[in-house]
Amino acid sequence: MMKRLFCMKAIGWLFIGLSLAACKRQGETKVEDSVAADTSKVETPQDAVERLLAGNKRYVEGNSIHPHNSLARLKETAPHQNPFAAVVGCSDSREPVELLFDQGVGDIFVIRTAGNNVNGHLMMGSVEYAVEHLGVKLLLVLGHESCGGVTSAISGSEEKGELGKLLKSIKDDVPQYIGKPDSLDSAIRCHSRVQVERILKNPMIEEKVKDGSLLVKSGFYDIHTGKVTID
Repeated sequence: MMKRLFCMKAIGWLFIGLSLAACKRQGETKVEDSVAADTSKVETPQDAVERLLAGNKRYVEGNSIHPHNSLARLKETAPHQNPFAAVVGCSDSREPVELLFDQGVGDIFVIRTAGNNVNGHLMMGSVEYAVEHLGVKLLLVLGHESCGGVTSAISGSEEKGELGKLLKSIKDDVPQYIGKPDSLDSAIRCHSRVQVERILKNPMIEEKVKDGSLLVKSGFYDIHTGKVTID
């Protein structure tokens, strides 16, 4: 009787073990399928938009798959990078671009400065590099909720040195919002759109947009929800 009971328990544990292994394999297959789907070739600017939004949806829902996040990927991209998009983002520590879009090494060329402002040869040169030399399909200017740069600018804050020059540049871009702190989100969105307009005046970039090989968009990131909207 004891021997029979022991055999039945052993069979039961074996069944549980096999079931857990099958579930693990199924889960791994789903993750592999998701990664494969996410890292499929981006052929058009709209493909780039959809890939970023799909990644952000996973991030917001807590289902990030962290593609291209291995040492093997780092070694693969060491000789050459081929990002599908460039993001002009804010230097704010709460705007981790790759995490927000659930992308990995070599996927996004990120250009960051306080207030995501491109008024100047250093920033515009970086934008040109991403478009001309890396061949990105999408250039996204990403503003975010509670941006300190825009907040300081529209509140009329005065700073010395290079920071003062940065704030003046932002003020010049959104003069209609100075003294209107209650309109902060609108000012941030407007500021991002002004950067897009500035970028589109660049002859090289204008040509890429006209031939359909590049999209230049503005977006807004909600730091409370993690959600990104693209205009």
